[in-house]
Amino acid sequence: MVLSYEPGVKSRIMVCVTPQKSCQRLVERGAERAKETNGEFCVVYVNKNNDIYKDLKEHKILIELFEMTQKLGGRVSILVGKKISDALAEFAAENDITEIIVGKSLRSAFDVLIHGDVINPLIKRVEEKNIIVEVIE
Repeated sequence: MVLSYEPGVKSRIMVCVTPQKSCQRLVERGAERAKETNGEFCVVYVNKNNDIYKDLKEHKILIELFEMTQKLGGRVSILVGKKISDALAEFAAENDITEIIVGKSLRSAFDVLIHGDVINPLIKRVEEKNIIVEVIE
């Protein structure tokens, strides 16, 4: 999925969210960074299931995050992919993203071991394209 940006915009901020209320701070940070750099921002959610409509019904918080994004002047993209880091990295490359904002995982070390990490593989995938990744506590 490729977004269209205003001509001449050099700063493109991608904010990665999950269905958690704590992601509001990430959306706010993305809007802040876009304003600081005179750029644009988008909020991206990766759905690992194929039934996005069921997912949205189950995660009303996502709708709140999407509405917040639009009120702050950002765009929303919903991606589908089995491996979240790959979907995010591909979206970033396709859309000439200059900075990615992610939240530090609240998952236990055991959960990360079982289900895998997202942030480190994402950083490895995008570092060759000089995309900055900011991890918010």
